[in-house]
Amino acid sequence: MPEIAIQPFGQADIPAAAHLLAARHAANRRRLPFLSARLEEPAVCEAEIAALFRRKRAGGAVAKRNREVAGFLFGEQMLFAPHQHPYQYIHPHSIEMPVQGHAVAPGEDQQTIYRALYGFLAERWVGDGFFAHRLYIVPGDAELQEAWVALGFGRHTTCATRDTATPVPVRATAGVEIHRAGREDLEVVLSLAHSLGLHHVQAPMFWPMLQTVEPANREFHARALEAGTEPYFVAYQGGRPVGMQTFLRPGFTPPIIDLEADVYLYEGVVEPDVRGGGLGRALLDHPMAWARRSGYRTCTLHFASNNPSGAPFWLGQGFVPVEHSMDRIIDSRIAWANGRA
Repeated sequence: MPEIAIQPFGQADIPAAAHLLAARHAANRRRLPFLSARLEEPAVCEAEIAALFRRKRAGGAVAKRNREVAGFLFGEQMLFAPHQHPYQYIHPHSIEMPVQGHAVAPGEDQQTIYRALYGFLAERWVGDGFFAHRLYIVPGDAELQEAWVALGFGRHTTCATRDTATPVPVRATAGVEIHRAGREDLEVVLSLAHSLGLHHVQAPMFWPMLQTVEPANREFHARALEAGTEPYFVAYQGGRPVGMQTFLRPGFTPPIIDLEADVYLYEGVVEPDVRGGGLGRALLDHPMAWARRSGYRTCTLHFASNNPSGAPFWLGQGFVPVEHSMDRIIDSRIAWANGRA
């Protein structure tokens, strides 16, 4: 079999790469009907890949066998200052490989192709000081996941979707009232968001709480409450705020989901001392009713894949994984311990 040649991605490679992406998405959609049908169209995939190709901080590579495209991969530099809102979620000096930014031709060995593509691009990334790499994949393709696990990547977050029409099993929760928050409730919202952060710093998640982003978080929530277009729901028990779910449009819903029909659940939290009593399900049932009335067919969220309470809760309420982020942190000592004089 002819050898694979790896080279920088060029504009002329967009149509062939689009056909690979459309074929991969169609195969994924047969497993996961929540995925959008639009990405089965090569023309739509061309637009997605062309947008990546035009981004100043993105770069790609293409694998060719007999001059035919056997696979492609894009990565984009993530650069955030400590005061910016995304700084709390994304490593501030990192590379992201989006879910629409890679595919391998049917019949090709994914591990061989991705290893060659990633090696070609990562050499430059590491040379430029980017040691944190994140990839997004669709669940259910064991060969794909194994290809990236073999390259040192591990699961970090899970994106999951449920339809809004499915009832949430709710049991009676005495003394609980759920209200839509307004701009006057900003301090309540911030307090509950802080509780969610305290949950994520615990083992085995170890997500940092960063004081530098607190002003940006306040501004983010204040703008959302002021706009009032997507609701924030707060649960009260005995007059005390004990839980919250907040929604955004389009939020962080990935492009493989139909964004027009989806609403994003941004923050979901129940105070530790009232967990296990059904309040979380009651709190979810209320906004799902709102979403149905508002014409949204699906709801999407992210949770830490290793969250010991959040992961089983969301999966138990009908959310189906549609995307995983996979992370690799390279030992930064390679910057100087590389055998070069």
